[in-house]
Formats: sequence, C-alpha cells, structure tokens
Amino acid sequence: MPDHDNSSRTVTVPTCDHGPVAVWEPDWCTGSESEHQPGGYRDDITHASPDYEFTTSTSRGTAVILRACFEQRPFTERPPGHVPFVNVEMDGDWHPHSSDDLRRLSDTLTAHADGLRELADRLDGLANAFDARQRGTPAAANPEKSRDG
Repeated sequence: MPDHDNSSRTVTVPTCDHGPVAVWEPDWCTGSESEHQPGGYRDDITHASPDYEFTTSTSRGTAVILRACFEQRPFTERPPGHVPFVNVEMDGDWHPHSSDDLRRLSDTLTAHADGLRELADRLDGLANAFDARQRGTPAAANPEKSRDG
C-alpha cells in the first residue's frame, strides 16, 4: 500500500457551509463522491481506502468475518480526530481503531481462536462418544444397521 505521505494530489470538494474546499488526498483514498460528499458539510469530508475483507471458508462457501479500511476525516472535531485510522466493521457497525486498538483486537481474536480450538477438541470427544455408543448398540435395536447388514 502506498505511503499516504507521498501523495501530492488535492481535490476540491463543494460544501454547503464553506463553499469549495481544497483537500489533500492520500494515495490510499478511493476518491469516490460518497467519501468526499459534495454538497455536504466540511466536517463530513472523509477519505477511505478500499475495504480489506477477512474471510473464512465454510460448508456454505466463503463468509466475511470482518471488514476494515483506512479512513481519515480531515476536518472533524469528533474522535478519532484528524489522523488516519482503521475503521473495522463488526456486527453490522463500523468501529474506529488506532494502531494500539488493532493490536488489542488481534489479541482478542487470537483468544477467540484458542476458544474455538477448545470447542473443536470437545466436539471430537462428543463425536467419539456418539460413535462408540452407536457401535455398541445391537443391530436389532438399530434398524439402520440391520438393513445394511
């Protein structure tokens, strides 16, 4: 990904409260009108990168676990302020993250992965117990087995 400090691009965004506003545009910005919001308020001007999708394969195809993108709001007075951040979509909402926040999220996801491994081990035990019980059942009590012979 290009370093945002290397950009020399500027864009002019028409706003309803400050007229045309010239804005430096980082290289990672998609530059779409939805981010720059022509005709909106200057505070709402946003730079956003394409989404990074974190996916997994499932029995029903690929599923998106979470999405993330670089974002910057150069004129906002609200947190996270003027600096670039990573916006992470989880549970249907977007959550701004600093680099420290992303590291904490990574640690949390690692802990969740450990929890899933524990569930997999427990499932192995349950499946093995089920199989043993099925093998120990007489064929007459199990119509499926008596048909297969």
